Amino acid sequence: MSNTLSKTIQDLEEQKKRIDSALRVLRGLNQSDGRSAPRRTRAISEAGRKRIAEAQKRRWAKIRAKKSSPKAEA
Repeated sequence: MSNTLSKTIQDLEEQKKRIDSALRVLRGLNQSDGRSAPRRTRAISEAGRKRIAEAQKRRWAKIRAKKSSPKAEA
């Protein structure tokens, strides 16, 4: 029994080494190579935000106008 247990332990140790090796490779693939620049959030000015908001309001007004016209004709 002791021999079987020792063999099982040895097999598990070898399996653990293979798993650890595979994990090292995978972790290496996951890391950045340092060449790409870090992402930065874009800042938008107050005037730019206002222009976008006004444009979106115009888009929604146009959609609402199209939806309400068939009802007025019917």
